[in-house]
Amino acid sequence: MRQTVLAISLLISLNSWSQTKPKVDFTIANASIKFDIAEHLVVGDVTYQFTVNEMTDSIKIDAKNMMIQGVKLNGQTPKYHYDKKQISFTQGFKEGENTVTISYKANPKQALYYVGSGTDLQIWTQGQGKYTSHWLPSFDDYNEKVIFNTKITFETGYDVISNGTLDGKKASGKNTTWSYKMTKPMSSYLVMMAIGKFDKKTEKSASGITIENYIRPVDAAKYTTTYQHTKKIFDFLENQTGYSYPWQIYRNIPVEDFMYGGMENTTSTIFSSDYVVDNIAVNDRDYINVNAHEMAHQWFGDLVTAKSGKDHWLQEGFATYYALLAEREVYGVDYFYWKMYELAEMVAKDAKENKNTAVHSEKATTITYYQKGAWMLFYLSSQIGEANFNTVVKNYLNKYAFKNASTEEFLSEIVAVVPNFNIDNYKQNWLENKSFNTKDALFLIQNSPLVKSYFEVLELQPKAFETKKDTLLKLLKDANTPMQTKREIAFQLHKVPYEEAKEFYQTIAQSNDIKVRQALVQVISEIPAEFLEDYKKFLNDNSYITKEIVLKNLWLQNESGRAELLDKTATWKGFNDYNLRITWLMFALATENYKNDKKAHWYSELENFAYVKYPSNVRANAINAMWYLNKYDSNTLPQLVSALVHHNSKFQKFGKDAIIRLCERKEFKDHFKKLIPYLPQEEHEALKKLMESM
Repeated sequence: MRQTVLAISLLISLNSWSQTKPKVDFTIANASIKFDIAEHLVVGDVTYQFTVNEMTDSIKIDAKNMMIQGVKLNGQTPKYHYDKKQISFTQGFKEGENTVTISYKANPKQALYYVGSGTDLQIWTQGQGKYTSHWLPSFDDYNEKVIFNTKITFETGYDVISNGTLDGKKASGKNTTWSYKMTKPMSSYLVMMAIGKFDKKTEKSASGITIENYIRPVDAAKYTTTYQHTKKIFDFLENQTGYSYPWQIYRNIPVEDFMYGGMENTTSTIFSSDYVVDNIAVNDRDYINVNAHEMAHQWFGDLVTAKSGKDHWLQEGFATYYALLAEREVYGVDYFYWKMYELAEMVAKDAKENKNTAVHSEKATTITYYQKGAWMLFYLSSQIGEANFNTVVKNYLNKYAFKNASTEEFLSEIVAVVPNFNIDNYKQNWLENKSFNTKDALFLIQNSPLVKSYFEVLELQPKAFETKKDTLLKLLKDANTPMQTKREIAFQLHKVPYEEAKEFYQTIAQSNDIKVRQALVQVISEIPAEFLEDYKKFLNDNSYITKEIVLKNLWLQNESGRAELLDKTATWKGFNDYNLRITWLMFALATENYKNDKKAHWYSELENFAYVKYPSNVRANAINAMWYLNKYDSNTLPQLVSALVHHNSKFQKFGKDAIIRLCERKEFKDHFKKLIPYLPQEEHEALKKLMESM
């Protein structure tokens, strides 16, 4: 053990030296960005200050598929090589301080996206995984940390947001330039921009940090339900990590058609507008976990960044775990243990289905880095004690603040605080283990009253209903039985004849617990005639998930009541993806003799939802509804082609899979082939490539 500790210490010493004394160290970037909206061009220049500590053959800056307009290195025009990936300099720099200015234009295919149009236009960035170097000459290497300052010019009337504090706005003609300043370095993938029309409210953390929460004016009524507990989470994370918030300000900005839940850009998290929720949607999904996860990244990922891909869990595992700790603060210990159980289920399933599920590894699964990474930390905390764990984390953050760290360096901090902890066993059996120690994991949470109650009912699942009926009914009627347990009871009613489960149905129908009621709705495939009137009452539940299931089942199974049902639900919209409105339009159009004079208008409304002006999830919902009405509706075909070039990979796949299915019929294959020459270039190339692959 002493040799292991000494070896680790020596490695840290060498790595620390190399981090503080690289051959070339880029320190400050000052970027100016403008836009040619018509051409979707970014027009910019960026000046980097850098220090050459030791002379080198070449210096490289990443810049993907740009038009380089000019380069100045220490005031001179140097010779440089640009291969559409990197700008390389072999001369013109000197030992000591240097500056380089790059002027460029770019039409990014990744990392910067235009969504909507007109007054609904949004422009936003997503650097992780796609790299900021598609719109700003920068560094794909996470280990190069720079202080980024930005000036962004855009049409007056729009809000422009970037990293750091707003250092001023200056109007000129029809445009305004927004200036933002940072004081500490960060990796390039964390540089961000968001442009749109927003309302903004501010809060102050206990430590005095300003928290800015943005929302579209049309969503103003959803502000409170969206941003509930934001300040409490922030204050908790500052206290729990033992490290004061490392930046000057914090923001939340929701954007349309974001491809992930959120992204932890330094000081300014961008997140999906799907988490902007009203007082009904909040019962089905909320922003709390995503909010806490991205906020935790301000420490784990932004402050201390993983050195390499195999250390990625130091970012995602930590953010996932600390988000759960924040939820523990909000909802209590039982909720926390329940979430750890759900994570364990996900991890165990992932470990059975996939090969690379070792946390400390290159290219492991997403669940491995996130959920399994969180379990690595929970297990560690349980073994060394939470107080020791908190000390380890505090020391880790202090030592590697504004730097990069490896798994070995994190492990060394554990050894420093708890020298008797078997670090080799932890690394071998947990971090590098491709399976999941399910038995050991469940042992840590099984004494939670909630989890214990759930397990007891789960064990009854294979038993005959008659033998467990009285036990389950007693638990269902007990006000102290946890909601999760009651949901499991409802799920065990699946395939039980109504006459045998009648009292269960009635008990749940009289319950006020939305989640338990929803579980019963999910179980019922055929509505018992005797239960029909009670079933209709589920339409009034404050859950868009429940409402959609009940609307579908009632329309399908109660033909005589269709007109009354449609009248009652005619004003429903649902989530931000219009799930209820699109479902309603589909059924209204499919109902014979229901307000036939309005059907042309309703079809136009449904078709409109499939167009590019709407987010991809709305478009997919509308196209599916149109297919329900007419499996081969030709009005969907142009929308499927446009999906091929959409920035959201899920919608791309949706369009691709649909075209492949349609092309099994010769008439559609011929149609798409004839369509190719008339398409815009990007769609032309995408459809041509797909057709050639068939």
